[in-house]
Amino acid sequence: MTTVLIPAKELVTAFAEVSNGAEPAIAEGYPYRVEITIEGVADLLFHRWNNEAVEEKAKAAKGSTAKKTDDIESYVYRAPNGNIALPGEYLRQATIHAAKFRQDPRSPRKSAMDLFKAAIVNLTPVADLGSASWDYLDRRRVVVQRAAVTRTRPAMLAGWRATFELLCNLPEYIPPQMLNEVISNAGRLVGVGDFRPTYGRFVVAHFGVLD
Repeated sequence: MTTVLIPAKELVTAFAEVSNGAEPAIAEGYPYRVEITIEGVADLLFHRWNNEAVEEKAKAAKGSTAKKTDDIESYVYRAPNGNIALPGEYLRQATIHAAKFRQDPRSPRKSAMDLFKAAIVNLTPVADLGSASWDYLDRRRVVVQRAAVTRTRPAMLAGWRATFELLCNLPEYIPPQMLNEVISNAGRLVGVGDFRPTYGRFVVAHFGVLD
């Protein structure tokens, strides 16, 4: 009797044509940069915390001129070309606080503030305001350590403009349209600079996705 061995059938796997059909879905997860120009609809007050100026004032003799007067120049930020500038972190923080008025897309029970805080990165250290000097000095009563004092702060009239770049690291949750809306709310509800939102309110004059 002869035994015949029949080889097992070979398994053949067929592959369909490989394409880039998933590219749009993948691209939605790429971080993107935006350029934003804001225009003031209210005057802008400056009161920069300057470490050196504050330290010297603290060391000044009691009753001296240095102790009793404001160092106006130390209250403003300057761009590399010498013009007065607005820190990009001002816009980022205003945007984060405006996100309190939006719902977090991941949870119906919390605001989007923490989401924006994690996702939005400022790429503009200071934005040039196009002027080397302030428009006027604002003098008003303020309370410092329960004592009323007159504070003098440099100010820019409404109409000031500044351009910033921001990076969004979570585009799947914060698309450009949503970011634009929140920045617009930041200008209406939060503002930038000192004594906001009475001062420092703005509108978005330009919003564009760079990449």
